[in-house]
Amino acid sequence: MAELFVPKIIGELGDVAVKQFGAKVNLVMGVEEEVANISSKLATIEKVLHDAERRRLKDRSVGIWLEKLEDITYEMDDVLDEWNFKIHRAKNEGTNQNARMQPTLRNKVRSFIPSLCSCLKQVPVRSDIAQKIKKINEQLELTLKEADQFKFITSGGISDSHDFQRIMTTSSIDGSEVYGRAADMEKVLDQILSKSSSQGRDGVQIISVVGAGGSGKTTLAQLLFNNDKVQNHFELRNWTCISDPFDQKRVAKAILENAGKSSHEAELDPLIRRIKETFSGKRFLLVLDDVWTEDDSKWKPFQYSLKDGASGSVILVTTRSQRVARVMGSTDTHHLSLISDSDCWLIMQRIAFGGRSGDLCKKVEIIGQKIAEKCKGLPLAAKTMGSLLRFKDTVQQWQNVLDSEIWQLEEAAVELFPHLYLSYNELSPELKRCFSYCAVWPKDTVIIVEDLIRLWIAQGYVRPRRRGERLELVGREYFNNLAMRSFFQGLRKYGHEYGECKMHDIVHDFAQFLTNSSGEKARHLTILGGIEEMFSSPVVDFGRLRSFFAFCRIGSVVVPQNLFCSLKRVRTLILSDCELAEIPTEIGRLIHLRHLDLSDNPFITLPEAICDLYYLETLNIFFCRKLSCLPERIEDLVHLRHLINDATDELRQIPQGLGKLTSLCSLTRFIARCNSDDLAILKDLNQLEILNVKIEGEVDFGSAELGKKVNMHEMYLLFSDGTHFIETPSCIETMQPPPNLEQLRLSGYPGAQLPSWLVTKSHADNLTELCIYKPRNISSFPALWKLSSLEVLVLEGAEKLECLGKEFFGSSFSAEAVAFPNLRKLYFRRFQNWTNWEDLSEDDEEVAISIMPCLEELTISQCTKLETLPHRILGKISSLKILDIRRCDKLRDHDWIKISHIPRVDISDKNY
Repeated sequence: MAELFVPKIIGELGDVAVKQFGAKVNLVMGVEEEVANISSKLATIEKVLHDAERRRLKDRSVGIWLEKLEDITYEMDDVLDEWNFKIHRAKNEGTNQNARMQPTLRNKVRSFIPSLCSCLKQVPVRSDIAQKIKKINEQLELTLKEADQFKFITSGGISDSHDFQRIMTTSSIDGSEVYGRAADMEKVLDQILSKSSSQGRDGVQIISVVGAGGSGKTTLAQLLFNNDKVQNHFELRNWTCISDPFDQKRVAKAILENAGKSSHEAELDPLIRRIKETFSGKRFLLVLDDVWTEDDSKWKPFQYSLKDGASGSVILVTTRSQRVARVMGSTDTHHLSLISDSDCWLIMQRIAFGGRSGDLCKKVEIIGQKIAEKCKGLPLAAKTMGSLLRFKDTVQQWQNVLDSEIWQLEEAAVELFPHLYLSYNELSPELKRCFSYCAVWPKDTVIIVEDLIRLWIAQGYVRPRRRGERLELVGREYFNNLAMRSFFQGLRKYGHEYGECKMHDIVHDFAQFLTNSSGEKARHLTILGGIEEMFSSPVVDFGRLRSFFAFCRIGSVVVPQNLFCSLKRVRTLILSDCELAEIPTEIGRLIHLRHLDLSDNPFITLPEAICDLYYLETLNIFFCRKLSCLPERIEDLVHLRHLINDATDELRQIPQGLGKLTSLCSLTRFIARCNSDDLAILKDLNQLEILNVKIEGEVDFGSAELGKKVNMHEMYLLFSDGTHFIETPSCIETMQPPPNLEQLRLSGYPGAQLPSWLVTKSHADNLTELCIYKPRNISSFPALWKLSSLEVLVLEGAEKLECLGKEFFGSSFSAEAVAFPNLRKLYFRRFQNWTNWEDLSEDDEEVAISIMPCLEELTISQCTKLETLPHRILGKISSLKILDIRRCDKLRDHDWIKISHIPRVDISDKNY
């Protein structure tokens, strides 16, 4: 934590002093020397933090020293928050007072007394902040003196891997000891041999096996390397463990020595030339195990020296990082799956019992199977638990292991966590903190990536590299970086970006291990129920918390009213689904709050005091169905970036002050009423990225100036079905849409034709996802094929559509006009009157060169009257991998032989 916050505080210390001067307020005087001393001490400490962080897991005294330093940095961060907040408040009070003053002598005299009072009020403020700064300076002085005993090495003086040495692997393996890898073995073996056949592609193929630490990448590579078919197929096989750091000369010598060549050269160039001589003209299999480097310049010389291998040569790479696989130039990537619980139990049995016989194995079978479930498909975890259980000779000892979290078992942590720590230690301070913060989520939680990024931002973990850089984009890079290093699993994409993820239980345990502290020192608290009991307990110091999560899984959670008075330093407050009928005004005291989630609660109003939350960035009131209005002073939330207010049916009007929140990026529900100027509120909100608008009649989209919103990439237009709605939406036809729109959803669209701007050149080049729900008067979709960048198309509930004609693919077929050139997924849902999908004729087939050349998935759901599929059209789509048909009664009994070329055809009577 200190490694991240120390440089942050050094920068902000100077900024806040400059800000105070620029605001012409004198809140803190006479502390210039104290501030300079703090900056100097922090700069000295910063130089040894890398070494201290490296040693904290091995040396408890270093860990205690770092905890003290972290306490100081947290406190300094809070002081800077208070200082900035009071500068803002003092400046505003001065502005408001000047606005009220009249240029008369009488008013000038009258204004003297309140000005004097204001100055007197600031005296304790100045003293309070100054005293805190002085105290912090004294604490830093002691911390700096304590550091002398550890003899820390300054940055750059020691290798990251000093304490956690990587194990050098060999090609040897006993295949009888491997379980659960038959499917992976078959798939990668097929890739190796098919790519290596004489009919395969020219040149050397690079196949990467990607997976988390301990998932069995090396084991799979060993199985492949020693396979009889592989041994007979390749002229030259070579196993080289790369590990980290990627020392080019060491790697070059290892490759040569494993090929039976001497390697006495001292320089890299002659070594590379000898590799080229050794491998040129031979069909070879080169295994590069445990590759970490993302620096392609280190790999390029080897890639060049190996390019002249005989046709069908293969380089097999194992790595934890998908980014490494890309850098290596992989032609195929295999993501290693997890093994089954039963395979984990087989591994555990083999290690725990070995050749021993007796009754213990039978007695602990059920317990052992439950322990195997805790391994969550990770082979390394199964091996570790088997080794741990080898010396447990009673049922109770096995039960104790089952009842403990893995990270609480010292023997397991010693074996498991160094493997994970190797990946963790490669991360920057920002990524380390972002990863460990994920421990706040309960196990098995589906994490919404956007929410996670906002939480990182709220805690100050996301740092822009240059002034003005959008924090959400930086946070997205952080997430992608962690995902590519296999810290997350269950990744699901929304469009181009990951939208959901989960954490493997062992990885979650490791994150908890990194953040584990006693309750009274905890900074982040997650409660799954029983807030009252926890609140009354002396175990947790609520005044220290920077995150407070209340997850209600069963029943409701009762929130003590004085909770809001206790969370003095909280940055993130999540009280979702807690049956809050009222939000107390005390919430306005939480001046450090950045992220507030009050979703799914029954309160009717929000207190005006919520507008005192100067730093608030995210306000989540999703599914607060009784909420009738937003605070009138909403314009005071000057840092608000995300207003998540969809599914708030009673929220009919948004205050005019919303239009002054120029930092707003997300607005998930906005009502545009008939013949009103509501949309003018959006005029200056040019940072908007996501906008959902409910349209209640004829409105003026011109006043919203959407064409100027270059950052907007997602828009949802919901058309009300009220009686006063117009039949032809001219307001949409004349709308100037955002120029960089990527995702568009239209619900209840009332026109007979889609707006013409949708398929104009400028928008056709940007739009990647289009969803049209329940269009009321559309009977055909003749122009959508022009959307050249479209990747996902969802069409749902078009009741007037009876026949999908060939115009769906364009008015004529030609080689020049490719229909839907980039479409990957196409969904038809709930077309109640759709009976016919017109197929190509024989003449059309001769002309139609390309139809949906990239389509991979076609889903037809609840189209009960559709009788046939266009077999000639489907036959043209060679990329189609999945045809999913659900609740389509007349298609169910169809002759499927005509579409047998599609790898996967699913037919079901069930909905999704």
